[in-house]
Amino acid sequence: MEQTPQRQCPECGTPVAQKAETCLMCGAHLKEENKRRLQLPQGDLLLPLLLAAAVAALWLWKPWQGDEPLALVPAAATPVATARAIPEATTPPAATYVVAPSATPLHSPTPPPTVTLPPNQTRHTIESGETVSSIAKQYGTTVKKVLAANDLNSRSIISIGDELIIPLPVANTSTPTVTPTPSPTPFEYTVRVADTLSAIAKKYGTTVETLMAINNITDATSLRVGTKLVIAQPPDFSTTMAYEIHEVEKGDTLFSISAKYDVKVAEIKEASGLESNNLSVGQELKIPVGTATPTPTLTPTPTLTPTPGPPRPAPNLLAPPDGAAFEGAETVILLNWASVGILDEDEWYVVRLRRMNPRAEQPPLAWTQATSWRVPAELYAGGTAAQRFRWQVSIMRQTGVADDGTWLGEDQSPSSKTRTFSWR
Repeated sequence: MEQTPQRQCPECGTPVAQKAETCLMCGAHLKEENKRRLQLPQGDLLLPLLLAAAVAALWLWKPWQGDEPLALVPAAATPVATARAIPEATTPPAATYVVAPSATPLHSPTPPPTVTLPPNQTRHTIESGETVSSIAKQYGTTVKKVLAANDLNSRSIISIGDELIIPLPVANTSTPTVTPTPSPTPFEYTVRVADTLSAIAKKYGTTVETLMAINNITDATSLRVGTKLVIAQPPDFSTTMAYEIHEVEKGDTLFSISAKYDVKVAEIKEASGLESNNLSVGQELKIPVGTATPTPTLTPTPTLTPTPGPPRPAPNLLAPPDGAAFEGAETVILLNWASVGILDEDEWYVVRLRRMNPRAEQPPLAWTQATSWRVPAELYAGGTAAQRFRWQVSIMRQTGVADDGTWLGEDQSPSSKTRTFSWR
């Protein structure tokens, strides 16, 4: 059996075990001695460390991968085994700066065309404190037209600096000529549920008074569903009243607007077609301001003589034209004439309709304060031969009632010209 080598205590020379830390004879500490024995001399470790550092430096440098030398080495010190000779250092040439000519574009840039507005439009740049309403007033237009021209609505937001297209009002340079136009051809309308005379008159551009006179209605509230009404527009209805347009602003009410123009609320509602008192900003209202044109006449006014004459001029007949022909018992024949003005309470238009056969029974005079009168259906005689009529209109003042119930009166105007028509 191999024995473990022993060592001696450095103080007393007594043999001690290899791993002993204290001498049993003299009590000397043997641990430091062990450390000193385990340490290698400095010269033994230095060489391996230097070799490792050199290898690491070469690996990082990698001279075999470089294209150019990192430093210039004297020619005498260049090893014979160098694969490529190092070029001699030369003085670099002085740098010469040349100003390159400016680049010329192949195509000259063309600015985008400026959008040209039509002559009835302009542009406005919004400034501080301006609103669409104030801008519209500045250019004499309306909020609704400005919003429509810019594809905006009442909820759109505008900012300072934005541009708005402003539609300008176009002046009407034509001189209006008042030409009396006959009423459109009369037609029948069948009363429906919820119809009223006022609604029917407004729908077809006529008046309640005209409907009542033509259809012999005495009570406007007694309209029944299924009743057939003759619809005709008075010839002077569209030229008797002038209107001023008012654009509703924030805070406006019908009462404030009526006070501003000194017009009744009911008149504003009727002229503007309103069914309630609700208004919206930008809404346009018609404000009646008076008569637009005098009542048109078709013939010159007779020359007055010193002798006092009738207080009213002769009515001018409008329709049907002279010599008109009608066929069938269901045909509606409506006689029209131009108004001579507002009649007094006891003044009436009197229609004289006479058959041209003197032996036939003649219809009585027709009294009306409207400017039209419907020929009664019972005057249709039927047969193959056409029956001819002549008619004329004058103004009379009603003075009493005869024994047979017919009215009596005195003339207030000359009779109109006579016209004829045939009915077969």
